[in-house]
Amino acid sequence: MRKIFCLWPDFVNLQPIYQRKGTRQFIVEIPYGHVENNVLFRSAFGQVEALKLKELSEEEITDAVSFFEAKFDKLKQKLDEIEDKINTQSNKGSFLSSLQNIEETISSHEGLGDYQSQLDRIAPLKALLGDYIQKNRAKNTDIKQALLLELEVVLTNNDQEEAFEQIKDLKSRWLKTGSPEQSTREELEGKFKAGVDSFYEKRNTFTADKQMLVNARMEEYQSIIAEIKSFIDKKAFQHTFEKVKELQKQWKDIGRIPEADFKAINDTYWKVTQEYFEKQKKHRNAERKQKSKGEKESLKAKTEILEELKVLVVSTFGSDHKAFEALKTKWKNSGHVSRKAHPEVHESFMQLSREWQERGFIWNLTQKKNKGFAKKETKDQYKDLLRVVRDLLQRDETELKSFHENMGNMHINKGSFVDMLNDKLQVQQDKVALKKSLLKECQEKIKQA
Repeated sequence: MRKIFCLWPDFVNLQPIYQRKGTRQFIVEIPYGHVENNVLFRSAFGQVEALKLKELSEEEITDAVSFFEAKFDKLKQKLDEIEDKINTQSNKGSFLSSLQNIEETISSHEGLGDYQSQLDRIAPLKALLGDYIQKNRAKNTDIKQALLLELEVVLTNNDQEEAFEQIKDLKSRWLKTGSPEQSTREELEGKFKAGVDSFYEKRNTFTADKQMLVNARMEEYQSIIAEIKSFIDKKAFQHTFEKVKELQKQWKDIGRIPEADFKAINDTYWKVTQEYFEKQKKHRNAERKQKSKGEKESLKAKTEILEELKVLVVSTFGSDHKAFEALKTKWKNSGHVSRKAHPEVHESFMQLSREWQERGFIWNLTQKKNKGFAKKETKDQYKDLLRVVRDLLQRDETELKSFHENMGNMHINKGSFVDMLNDKLQVQQDKVALKKSLLKECQEKIKQA
């Protein structure tokens, strides 16, 4: 047997290639996998065995690895999205099945990446959701027990029309309430269903009661049509779109009435809703044009505020907090200006705000370090400020130098991590530039005093 070596491009380590009787056999190590005898494998991890991904030639290795790394990244991104929703949304329990699906997928997922770290992320998230769901089910159990008590009272009501409305309300609240604890679920659902069924059985024994139900449903249909018509008559299109969509859902849920009656009222309903949506669309278009016109006025107002802020930042050295807050409020109330169309306006405001905060920090720090600072003459105040700025500048320059040295020792030339480092570097450079500018400003103020 003769041993030779081969260096594969970029991601592959130097590995021995064994040649025997004219047949080349090789093993190439790659991150989270390897190529053996022209077959790409995903590495084993935890209790999961190595997984065969693809048979390939030597020339296909680079493209194949990139392909399977991308598949892993897609799975990781999906987990990132679920984790973000768990952390930010209120209906956390609905994401448990998605989390479990990813966990079950990992053992057979065809990709290249750190799958173990993804499993390590999933475990605490499942525990969190399990606790959340358990607490919700305990709360839902209490709510449904209270609804059963209400149902008992409703069943004693001899006013069938009033009781019917109460039953509808109870059913709505019951359905909106989530699942109770598993041990009581069947009992609670059985009691509620039995109570509601007993009401309808009693009610359906009377012909008059049946007609009353038809009348009640007809009134609901008519009330929905009337409400949509009222929006049209009042030209109330701005905040009624979602309400109309909800009314459409209610229309579907009202229930059956005689076919002839339903056809007539349903034709009226569709004409009214079509008219509403057509006029609502025209209203939105007009609103967009008005918004575009208003944005020009807002841009002018914000530009004027920026000029005021520039003067305030320089003239008060960050000490007039009330004036700054007043300008912030004025900025918020000056109307909408698109960030995409006018990024420089928003960036100028942020830069001036950051400078204000930095100046305010220096002013307050100088007050703490120099007793009686507020009562000193302007020249003496700027002398104190000068010393503090000089110390802070020296500290920032030292940190900037260390940052440059650390980045120079890194061998990463792409990716979000490098972007983050560049952003931090820019922040540090801005801090040094501002301190130098403030140093000159203090020196000029001392000369002028």
